[in-house]
Amino acid sequence: MKVAEGLFFYPWESLSQNNSNSIMITGPVKTLIDPGHRHLFPNLAKKMRADGLSPEDLDLVIYTHCHPDHMEAGQDLARLGIKQALHPDDEIFLTQIGPAFYQAMGLKVPDFAIDLHLIEGELNLGDKTLLVYHTPGHSPGEICLYWPEPKALISGDLIFAQGVGRTDFPGGSSRILKESIKRMAELDIEILLPGHGPMIKGRNNVRRNFQLIEQMYFPIL
Repeated sequence: MKVAEGLFFYPWESLSQNNSNSIMITGPVKTLIDPGHRHLFPNLAKKMRADGLSPEDLDLVIYTHCHPDHMEAGQDLARLGIKQALHPDDEIFLTQIGPAFYQAMGLKVPDFAIDLHLIEGELNLGDKTLLVYHTPGHSPGEICLYWPEPKALISGDLIFAQGVGRTDFPGGSSRILKESIKRMAELDIEILLPGHGPMIKGRNNVRRNFQLIEQMYFPIL
């Protein structure tokens, strides 16, 4: 689903299986964000092809964080020679805690190398420049991506429509999550693309969602 020029959003809408939403940015550096679970990737590939996009033509895969419902499918994409990007704190998480964490879910840590470390600052994608924000709380290396031109925030599992990422996984922190949410609330956002659930469009709707999160969730985090 095209939401802005060069920006596509693929929400995961099944109620019976957990998986992440995915985001595609087209242009000179074709970039897929959060490809999701490996066994569910054919669903995403079908939707991409319907929009004239091909997974085989990707240049870069970005992970907002290292949990399996966001990055497991990257194993097969890496084998196609597509570059992989993750925050260094989550790469450390994968090597130290990842094996036990994935095993608890009946999975194995994806077997591929990280080619690009996502550190806070500008991320050049050819004719587009996005801003990387380190927003831990759900995971140590969670990142959000902000694209200034369409005023779009790709929020991973930091914040959803009327919800926030859980903090009871290893490396999670309620205090830090609240700090990260407050930082993102200061941005000028017209499109919020979360890691799960529906997108939010319109500056006022996004602002109201941040206010709701602070009112409903901050007291219990």
